[in-house]
Amino acid sequence: MSDFTTALKSTLDKKGVDLAAAAGLTLIDLDDLVATSELFHTNRNALVWEFSGISPEPTDPLYGFYFKMGARTVSDAANYNILRLVDDLSAAFEVGARYEIHDLSGVVAGPLVGTMYITDVRVDPQMYDKDSGIRMVSVSGKCIRLG
Repeated sequence: MSDFTTALKSTLDKKGVDLAAAAGLTLIDLDDLVATSELFHTNRNALVWEFSGISPEPTDPLYGFYFKMGARTVSDAANYNILRLVDDLSAAFEVGARYEIHDLSGVVAGPLVGTMYITDVRVDPQMYDKDSGIRMVSVSGKCIRLG
């Protein structure tokens, strides 16, 4: 399962990088403590995300997964910028959307190893870090490992 977990995480990471690039931002993995610390010591807006996990539901090759992706903004007193970014993220992961899973952790994209389906999308309450706001979108879904 670890290869499949890597493939799922790298597929989601690629989706996040593409969304961040389209918004002119960088994507920060909240599990990367160095990058997260550097971000919180700047006044940069960014997309942030964390992969929460994957587990057999009920058993291999069927899985459930959960992750959060959100926006961090500064100097956004009315919260218009963060809400626009969160709306974009919610639209990118609509309930019912289907995505192919490839292992994208290497230099070359790997073969198709599964398919994921988005089953729930929720906007979480806003969090604050001094002068910046962070709002996350919680996404869960089901996936199937091929082969």
